[in-house]
Amino acid sequence: MEAWLGQYCINVADLDRSVAFYEALGLANTSRTDIPQAREAIVEDAGGKGGKLQLAQQLGDVAPIQKGNAFWKLYVNTNDIDTVYQAALDAGAVAVSAPQRAERWPVTIGFVEDRDGYLVEFVQRHPWLDGDDTTRAWVGQYCINVTDIEASIKFYETLGLECTSRTEIEVAKEAILENPARGGKMQLAQQVGQDGPIDMGTAMWKLYVWSHDTGELHEKAVAAGYTSTMEPFKAERWNTTIAFLADPDGYQVELATRHPD
Repeated sequence: MEAWLGQYCINVADLDRSVAFYEALGLANTSRTDIPQAREAIVEDAGGKGGKLQLAQQLGDVAPIQKGNAFWKLYVNTNDIDTVYQAALDAGAVAVSAPQRAERWPVTIGFVEDRDGYLVEFVQRHPWLDGDDTTRAWVGQYCINVTDIEASIKFYETLGLECTSRTEIEVAKEAILENPARGGKMQLAQQVGQDGPIDMGTAMWKLYVWSHDTGELHEKAVAAGYTSTMEPFKAERWNTTIAFLADPDGYQVELATRHPD
């Protein structure tokens, strides 16, 4: 069964402030939704290139966001890293490292912390493999820490995603999971110094895996020994069937299938 990555969702203290920050980078706010427990917004490239980032302001929760060590960083790809990096600083980001050319890969990278302290990695490839040299910014992969990268890869492959890349850097072993034909990308990272379970904190809420049959995909995952946290049901408001699984580290995975109108 075909499956692909949809948006991933991180919690923010002030939704309007966070939307304005990512718009300043060149992303577009393409959707806003209010649900009983949160206000949500999607930011992405207006032309649909790359992935989607969902921002959520939890209602009634005024406690500071606890980062834990689950969510490592998010990527924003660009064709003009100097301009986008400066736009981030002008919009209130904290500088971590200015853009510089990497020696190992044909890329220039720079880092900031956004208005909520999330680590944002800007990437400009020389050149981008799809030949695009005009799109200002689009959402790249997001990176979550795991305790056992092989176990996590197996889980997401069970859902129908493909491990398309593996990398070892000084501090971590990394892998990319995606459907190369559609959707976004996620990066798994097993930190060299990781000891004990992942501290989820309150930063990352959930990630989405879309398919043509949520019920079948949920059944397949449960049959493989994975934990269901919510059985499939139809959300009439969105004409979508959804279900929830916990991945091997406890990340919330929302399975979703949108039905024809």
